[in-house]
Amino acid sequence: MDPKQPRHEHPTAHEIPEEQKALNEAAHEAADHDMEEDAELTAHNPNDDLDEGETARLGEDSTGLV
Repeated sequence: MDPKQPRHEHPTAHEIPEEQKALNEAAHEAADHDMEEDAELTAHNPNDDLDEGETARLGEDSTGLV
């Protein structure tokens, strides 16, 4: 990329250099892998970070605990 050329804050797909696209794709793949390995990194339920008492106060019937 030419350092004299202005860069958009949110560039369109054709404005992103191939090298940067490859880095972005690798970062997304690494994040997907991390989420597969650690369920705490995914949000399956908006109440997942609440304890049983907080979930009960919100009226959710199931805590999801096994």
